Amino acid sequence: MVKSDIISATKANRLYWLGRYECRVYATLHQLNKCFDEMIDGEPDDYTAFWEKLDASGIYKTNDEFTYGMLYDENNPGSVLSAQKCAMDNAILLREDIMSETLSYLEMSVALLRKCKQEATVNISHLQPIIDWSLAFWGSAEQRLQNHKALNIMMIGRNVENLDMLLRFGYPYRRIALAYDSLKRYCRDMTGSLDDNISSQLDALITADKFDLSDEDYKTRLLKFVNQLVRV
Repeated sequence: MVKSDIISATKANRLYWLGRYECRVYATLHQLNKCFDEMIDGEPDDYTAFWEKLDASGIYKTNDEFTYGMLYDENNPGSVLSAQKCAMDNAILLREDIMSETLSYLEMSVALLRKCKQEATVNISHLQPIIDWSLAFWGSAEQRLQNHKALNIMMIGRNVENLDMLLRFGYPYRRIALAYDSLKRYCRDMTGSLDDNISSQLDALITADKFDLSDEDYKTRLLKFVNQLVRV
């Protein structure tokens, strides 16, 4: 018997945030890799501009504190361990939809992060399996999640988080425009998922002639609108 594709508001919210948190894990590790390399290759102060984009609250005072905290600080919702735990918590409640094989990639990631935290490991290369498992998670979800509407909601969350991170790290216009188009493409398949007013404002702001992430007010407006764009 074919299951209904009707999704409750609660389940939609879990799917959306599963997509966001898992993308956050991957994107944060990717940026930390770049950040760590810059710290090693350059002057220690070169690290500061990079870390401020992730540690907006300024709770870490040294390079070592920042690296360890952004990986393992469970009181920081932006840390890799916090995001991975949140992704797993949502996935556990969606186990019947995404299936145990998909959930297992998140469970392995949390286990590895906790092991590295216990051993105080701050070498980012030791966490490469988590990047691989994150990619495997998406492949497994696409294969096993039979409700296409549910998969679409997860992909919307993934694309919102991706666009948010690209904006925070000052990626060029072409990357931002492509990420925004990708997000809108998934939203078009979900009637009513977009706030039309915010969508029109983003359409007007993300143009080649207006794009300027060095303008903090412009960047702040983009981030605000991106995070208010989707109705879930």
